[in-house]
Amino acid sequence: MPKEKVPIYQQVHPPDFATIEALRLGGRQPADGQPVAALFNLRSGDCEHLCGLYCRADAVPLQAKDPA
Repeated sequence: MPKEKVPIYQQVHPPDFATIEALRLGGRQPADGQPVAALFNLRSGDCEHLCGLYCRADAVPLQAKDPA
C-alpha cells in the first residue's frame, strides 16, 4: 500500500499547522495516534532544524500530569 507524501515547508508554514512545542504553549497536544501532517525545515546561518507539524484543528487539550 503506497503511503501519501508528507509535504515539507521551508522557513515558513501555514498557520493551521503547529510544532509540538507551539501546541504545548497553547495548552494543547497532538491527539493519540495523530500523525505528523507535514515537515518543517528551518535554516538559520549554519544550522538546520527539521521538525514535524501537526494540524491545530486535530489537537486536544493538554492533559495534566499525574503527581509522582
